[in-house]
Amino acid sequence: MALEVFRKDVWKWVAAVSWLGLAACGVESGSEPRLEPVSTARHALSTVAHRSSTTASVKASTTLTLALPPGTAVGDVLLARVSNRESVTATLTAPAGWTLLRSDQSAALLKSWVFYKVVSSTEPASYTFTLSAAYNMSGSVSAFSGADPANPIDTHSGQKNGNATALDSPAVTTTVANGLAVWFGTQLWGGTACPVSPLVPPADFTEVFDACLLSSATGFLFDMAWKELGAAGLQPAFNGTSPFPNTNTAQVVVLRPANAPTCTVGDTFASTYSVVGSVSSPDIVEPSGLAASRINPGALYVHNEDTTAIVAISTANASTLGTYQVAGVTPQDWEDVASGPCPTGSCIYMGDIGRSSASLPIPPNTFYVYRIPEPNIGAGQTSGTLSAEQFPFVYPDGGKDAESIMVHPVTADIYIITKNVTNGLSKVYKLPRPLPAPGVVSTLVFVSDLQLPTSSDTNFSRATAAAIHPCGNRFILRTYRTVYEFRAAENAAFETAFAAAPVTLTDTVEGQGEAIEYAPDGAAYFTMSESPSPFRLKRVNRQ
Repeated sequence: MALEVFRKDVWKWVAAVSWLGLAACGVESGSEPRLEPVSTARHALSTVAHRSSTTASVKASTTLTLALPPGTAVGDVLLARVSNRESVTATLTAPAGWTLLRSDQSAALLKSWVFYKVVSSTEPASYTFTLSAAYNMSGSVSAFSGADPANPIDTHSGQKNGNATALDSPAVTTTVANGLAVWFGTQLWGGTACPVSPLVPPADFTEVFDACLLSSATGFLFDMAWKELGAAGLQPAFNGTSPFPNTNTAQVVVLRPANAPTCTVGDTFASTYSVVGSVSSPDIVEPSGLAASRINPGALYVHNEDTTAIVAISTANASTLGTYQVAGVTPQDWEDVASGPCPTGSCIYMGDIGRSSASLPIPPNTFYVYRIPEPNIGAGQTSGTLSAEQFPFVYPDGGKDAESIMVHPVTADIYIITKNVTNGLSKVYKLPRPLPAPGVVSTLVFVSDLQLPTSSDTNFSRATAAAIHPCGNRFILRTYRTVYEFRAAENAAFETAFAAAPVTLTDTVEGQGEAIEYAPDGAAYFTMSESPSPFRLKRVNRQ
């Protein structure tokens, strides 16, 4: 076997592997390692991550053996790509437990197969793929953590590109957010040495390996790379390149994250609600907002209007998981809270955006968003003081009363929705991008008018809280008396949801409803009333 692997940035790759906490299996040849579960969750909505990969090539052989990637754990998803040179009529048989996803081939010289399997508690040290006749073969096995073990494949595509320098894979449409696109490029190679500048993956992909099988006129170049995706929907074609105009196959597989929310816009919710529990923390005396943690599974943040107390409560029973104060801040009117991405990973966004009289903030007409890194409850951070960055802002058209803040889960755009006390015509603004430096006053950008249904009781049309769905394609908004969802059309931009007709959701029967949030997997929404005490956390399940 003649195999030369070219890594474009070895030390960067090694550092990335070390960061993931990967360890070699330490398996002797021929043994069957027992694999223990490894926690790789980076936030409440699991993110798929590449663990490690192995590669191999053979000449004139009917079998190709690929080693189990180092650090593989129970529940990981394995992707295998095997390519055959010189016969597209030969058949390939995978070892037990592997499922064929797709095969793509040229007219006569190249065929590439992609398989997957979910790792069990006992795995062999290697996997042998068998070809019906002896030819040159190359392949790889890659392990990924955080994918849904019950339904790991969201979508896939592939094609042959004839005598081309482009390694193009067709566009795909994802059904869930935060998937991981895995790209495989395989190209015919007939040089006497492996090229100095081999295959280049699509833009923004992280390359794991770039390998070569030398065999005079019947060799291979083969490559694997990955990219984290954001919101669900149409993903443009993933196009790699090569310096050489040779026949190739390009394939992409999108892995579905564990606990992935459904991104179908037409979700319906149960017609009844349940009471999860009552908030017992004495620090909560006037709850005004809810935000789901992105790094602490099963945690919601609740806060007061006029104190810096933030309490993490359980989505299972509303019990207290953590209690915190925010340093160096004097709230004027903390009306709502959101969670979302930030430079440190995940942050709590507190909206000091209230007051029916815009003259009350100091200085007049100036309001604030505070960005606070999330505490790590799992690591024991259950109390203490949190630090905050302050982002002051003014409206472009004079001070407003507002009680709703939302942060987009992919773009991190920060939206403010005003509260109209008469005709239900709210306005939507957002902070500029990029955000100014903390402490620098910015002017909000007007986004849209937002008309809420009106009635003789204006409490049905006064916006008091809002949240963006984890898929980033719709948002939920509550008033004192009811709940609405605004949905963007399929594959449409998020901000088109502001012009959509509101869909009335289940009434959770609250005298002064001031808080709402989706579950991180989109399977429910939670609400809470500012009065009366005890403050009850309510849940409405998706059907």
